[in-house]
Amino acid sequence: MKLLRTFAAILFLLLPAVSTLHADNVDRFVTQGVEYLYSVRFDDAARSFDQAIAADRSDPRGYFYRANVHLWSYIFDKRPAQLDLFFQTSDQAISTAEERIKANPADFRSKLFLGMCYGYRAIANARAENIMAAALSARSCYDKLNDLVKDNPKYYDAYLGLGIFHFVIGSVPKAAQFMAGLSGLKGDAKLGVREIEAVAAQGSYFRNDAQMIVALMNIYYQNDFTKGIVALESISRRYPQNVAFLYALGTAYLNQNQPDRAIDYFQRVIAQSNNDFKVFTDLSYGRTGIALCQKNEFEKAKPYLQKYIKVSGETTYKAYAWYLLGLSFEIGGSRANAVKAYEYATKSAGNTSPEDQASRRKAKLLLEKPLDPVGVAIIKALNADAGGRYDDAIRLSNGAAGLPNLSSAQRAQLNYAYGRGLQGKEEYQRAINAYKVALSTFQKEETWVAPFSCFHTAECFLKLGDKEQWRSNIQLAKGYHSYDNEMLLRFLIERDVTLID
Repeated sequence: MKLLRTFAAILFLLLPAVSTLHADNVDRFVTQGVEYLYSVRFDDAARSFDQAIAADRSDPRGYFYRANVHLWSYIFDKRPAQLDLFFQTSDQAISTAEERIKANPADFRSKLFLGMCYGYRAIANARAENIMAAALSARSCYDKLNDLVKDNPKYYDAYLGLGIFHFVIGSVPKAAQFMAGLSGLKGDAKLGVREIEAVAAQGSYFRNDAQMIVALMNIYYQNDFTKGIVALESISRRYPQNVAFLYALGTAYLNQNQPDRAIDYFQRVIAQSNNDFKVFTDLSYGRTGIALCQKNEFEKAKPYLQKYIKVSGETTYKAYAWYLLGLSFEIGGSRANAVKAYEYATKSAGNTSPEDQASRRKAKLLLEKPLDPVGVAIIKALNADAGGRYDDAIRLSNGAAGLPNLSSAQRAQLNYAYGRGLQGKEEYQRAINAYKVALSTFQKEETWVAPFSCFHTAECFLKLGDKEQWRSNIQLAKGYHSYDNEMLLRFLIERDVTLID
């Protein structure tokens, strides 16, 4: 799911930024090191963390931060040697923290870093696709931090790990199912938000992290894009060489139907070509291609999609990129090249995104039957909706609706695209009527139209002040299963129910 994957990816960026509330030498070196790290000066950061270790070898803080230099290198460029070094140094942090706790059971700071060590080990294992190890580390993180706040409820930094756990398990259906089966634990999205906000306001070591996560929650969960984007842009200006924040901004604007703003940030990432953050450079090629497709600029999109396919070692978006490349070729008049791209899309495997899953399905259909003018109009109308060009979406969907011999799937998609355009222009009652037509049109292929139409109908009723109809249509949307981007819609449903009801 796009927005959750983005949220999770940015959590990887957030190494603890120490506040100035602490005054010992270890904190001084750590604070300096974190500044270097955010400024993409990895060697200087490593030296500072080594100085923190030398200042007190019995303190887990230096080892904790030093380990995370290796974690950054592994997460953003998947260097196996760096993963090994991360675990070695993390082991030192854990053993040092345990020794301190053994000597002084009231050493809350060591308990904090012990719990967070396991949290970062969960991140490392997840990136390495060691899912069971990631889940076990996450559970250890939760247990240790939970024990800490039981002993000291005002040790606010510990609530960051707990808050992330409660939020993710409470808002991501698949994560909730997996963790519940593994451990019996349950999430609570509202509680998670409150816990992270408490750290943002009163934390010490992890206050900056929490403030950043609150900004992301404002964008992706609280529906307060303006507030969140201001915080993201502020930190990006502070660290202009940090392409991770530029990529986060581009992704946020892309998700907000602003492809032009998104492309600007992705181009800035590409221009820097930072080898320490190669994954963001690669993904920015892919994201630029996606944004250009949203603008219906298929010829311009092709070289970016091709570059992403060629250079990226990531599996995410590969099928999606091949599918979009196929569309770009076919709309441009090259069916032969399109067929080759569709074939690659169907063969792309790995732990891929909902977009990839939908792309494989659609590519199989397009291998059997080429695009016709109505299919092209549907694609362009949906892209116009995704790019915030609602008049274009209405014009394209209306124009195609008058063509003869439309299939039921085409009629449903055209009415859906028309409804999205009307909803974007705040013509809510007309949008509801369009979604009703989309729902009433039987079609067996594009099954996503029905649940998404119900959800957007609910949004329109809420805008019109009819909460009962909102609730009724939300329940209808919940009742559908096995359709494209189902995880995305279920997240949006749970988010809205949590925030509104």
